[in-house]
Amino acid sequence: MRKAVVLSLLSALFFVQSYAASATEKPVNPLSVAEKPADKITAAFNVRITLVDIHGAPVTGGSGLRGYWAQNVATGEYFYPGGQEDEDKFEHLPAGTYTFGAYPGNWDGAVSSTVTLSSGNVGPDGYIVVTLTYWVE
Repeated sequence: MRKAVVLSLLSALFFVQSYAASATEKPVNPLSVAEKPADKITAAFNVRITLVDIHGAPVTGGSGLRGYWAQNVATGEYFYPGGQEDEDKFEHLPAGTYTFGAYPGNWDGAVSSTVTLSSGNVGPDGYIVVTLTYWVE
């Protein structure tokens, strides 16, 4: 008799548990499920640094600058140009607003510039030109 009562209670418990599990699951209406958009494709830009003097004329010849850097204004992350042959070119910078600057030399430097990278600024050569004002003591 005890076995019968225990088995009846277990059966009832099993039935209640399976009903409760199925009652809390809500059926999915296929019409209400929107497709998730594909991952956003983030634009990447190429940037070239040019130097001008305080009068706006292009700087010709060498400078004592030790290289260039770019800092993403939103994230604070720094980026550096490629190898020596491309020391004034940044390749594949993610879209955003950047402050571009130069490491000063012993007696010279460049004024930093903040630029928002966008497709409207890309020149015919595929680069966004960022102009820094070069100074020398």
